[in-house]
Amino acid sequence: MSSYLVFARPGTAVPDEGSVVLNDSFAPLAFAFPVFWLLFNRLWLEALSAILILGVALLMVASASFYWPGVVLGLAVSLITGLEGRNWRASALLRRGWRFADLVEAGDAETAFDIHTARAGAAPEQSRRLRPALQAGRMEAGANGAIGLVPVERT
Repeated sequence: MSSYLVFARPGTAVPDEGSVVLNDSFAPLAFAFPVFWLLFNRLWLEALSAILILGVALLMVASASFYWPGVVLGLAVSLITGLEGRNWRASALLRRGWRFADLVEAGDAETAFDIHTARAGAAPEQSRRLRPALQAGRMEAGANGAIGLVPVERT
C-alpha cells in the first residue's frame, strides 16, 4: 500500500471530481526522463535547472578527465528528480492555490480517491481527527516548513 496526497481545486468543496491524487513515492518515469517528466508536470523552474545541470554533466562527460564526475552528476539529477519530483509537484499545486485535502493509504489512486470521498462525505469530524499528525508534519508546517528537500514558505 502507498500513501496518496489528495489536493482539492481552489474554491471547490471537498471531495471534488477535479481533485488531484498524488502517489507519495518514487517516480520511475521522473528518474528515467527527468526533464520531460518535469515539463509534462509543468514544473518549469525545476525543468530549467535540470536542463542546465544535465548540460554541464554532458560537457563533463565529453572531457576525458571529467567523464565519471559527469556521469555521477547526471545520475544524481535523475535520482533527485525521481525521489523528490512528486513533492515538487505537491509544492507547485499549493503555490497555485490548491489546498491539501487528505492523506490516504491505498493500493491505487482510484481507491485512494474513493476512501477520501467516503471520509469527507460520511464523517467530516472523523476526517479532521485523522489529520493532526499530518498538520504537524511537512504539508502543514509552520512559516518555514519543507516538502521533501524543498523549503516552502507559507503565509
